[in-house]
Amino acid sequence: MIIRQLSGIVVVLGITPMLVTASGCQFPVDRVAKEAFWGSLGETSITVFPAFVRSGKGDSYDRSAAERIGAFFADKNLAEVSLSDAQVPITGSWHYSQPRMLQESAEAFAEYVKGHPVATEFALLPEYMMGGSRPGRIHCYVVDADSRLAYVVLQNSKWPIFAEVKPKSVDDCTEVLIRVLEDGLRPAGKDE
Repeated sequence: MIIRQLSGIVVVLGITPMLVTASGCQFPVDRVAKEAFWGSLGETSITVFPAFVRSGKGDSYDRSAAERIGAFFADKNLAEVSLSDAQVPITGSWHYSQPRMLQESAEAFAEYVKGHPVATEFALLPEYMMGGSRPGRIHCYVVDADSRLAYVVLQNSKWPIFAEVKPKSVDDCTEVLIRVLEDGLRPAGKDE
């Protein structure tokens, strides 16, 4: 996997893109926070929030997603995990532009953590967008304790893992996200 930073935009090239520069949008990933996150994997701590699920039937939160993602981080020795029951309010509207939604939600999560500090070094929020009855987009945001965006995942049917799993439910979205994280994250200094 190759990681490059161009004008403040992080581009990950390889089997599983973690962040894209679609539509020329610039994602506010903080270089210092990103380097701290990648450099501390295996020796850090993270608070995992319930997944925010956007749906035409009404928005909801999924605690089991937080539990499964937290178990992944713990099982892979990526971080000491704390689970939160807090429901992070993401109030931005649904847009055709996935990069715009990703940026708005990332900013909302960062603002939430700024107003509700976590006791860990990082915090993670999954976000699943259900188009009709099926998932259409999967996002994940990691911010540091200072609310700086350190890591972002963007997935939809154009990406290999999403296309392979063909998610039909919230649980399937969590499976996609865990597989993307597993494909991309390693404890610092380990390139398995």
